[in-house]
Amino acid sequence: MSSVSFLVDDKSPLIHYDSTWAPGNSGDDSLADQYFRGTFQTSNVTSSVATFSFNGTAFWIYGAKRSNHGTYTVVVDGATFAGNTGQSNANLFQQVLFNQSGLTQGSHTVSITNTATGNLYVDIDMVVWQTEFSGTQLVTEMVDDADARFEYQQPAWNTNPTSVNLFNNGTGHSTSVSDASVTLTFTVTESVSIFGTVGPGNGLYTVSLDSQQPTQYNATAYLTFYEVMLYHADNLGSGQHKVTLVNLPETNVQTLNIDYALLTSR
Repeated sequence: MSSVSFLVDDKSPLIHYDSTWAPGNSGDDSLADQYFRGTFQTSNVTSSVATFSFNGTAFWIYGAKRSNHGTYTVVVDGATFAGNTGQSNANLFQQVLFNQSGLTQGSHTVSITNTATGNLYVDIDMVVWQTEFSGTQLVTEMVDDADARFEYQQPAWNTNPTSVNLFNNGTGHSTSVSDASVTLTFTVTESVSIFGTVGPGNGLYTVSLDSQQPTQYNATAYLTFYEVMLYHADNLGSGQHKVTLVNLPETNVQTLNIDYALLTSR
C-alpha cells in the first residue's frame, strides 16, 4: 500500500464556502503574504461554514492563528468536534487548525464552522488529504490540454484563453458557450486531477465521472489564479474512465478554462 497526499489550496472550487466568506488579500491584510501562495479565505460571521469532501484516510485543515481569531467547530461525517480555537497573541501562519487520521478508506465530508462572536475570524489557507493506493510504485503523468485524450465539443472551444502564456506549457482551452463540454478519456487505476483557472471571468461548471451523476462547482474568484485544481477523484479501479466537464456560465462572458490533467497509475 502507498499513502499519497493531495494539497488543495483555499481558492480551489473543491472547497465550498457559504456567502459569508471573503478572500483575504494584501489590500486588507498586510500579512497576507504569510499564507500559502499569499491567499486565504476568511469569515468573521458566526455560523459561517466551509465544506469539502474527499476520498481517503486522513486530512488536515490549515489556517492562521491570530489575536482576532476565535473558536470553530469541525464536523467529520456527522461527528462534531467543538472547542477548537484559532486565537493566539502571536501571529502564526500555515498552522494545522484541525486534523484527523485513521479514517476508513472511502468518501468523507468535512465542514468547519465559525462559532465565535464579536466579529472574530476563522480562515482557511489550504486543505491536505491522504489516500491509500494499492501497490508501492506509482507513476504520475501530466496530460496537456492539447493531448488527444481531451475531446472538446466543437466549435465551442478555442485555444486562446486570456493570458494563455501563464498556463502550464503556454497552452490552454477555453469556452464561454453554455453547456459546452470536454471529456478526458484515460486508463488508470488510481487518480485523476484536472487543473484550470479560477477568477472573475470564470463561472459554474459540472463534472461527471463515468456513469456517476454530475457535481456542480464554482470557479468564480476575486482574482484570476492559474493551475488551480478544478476536479479530483481517486481509487478509480482498473479499466477505461471518462471525466466530463460542462460549462454553465451565468453570464455570456464567463468561461471554463482547461490547462492540464494529472493521472496516477501503478
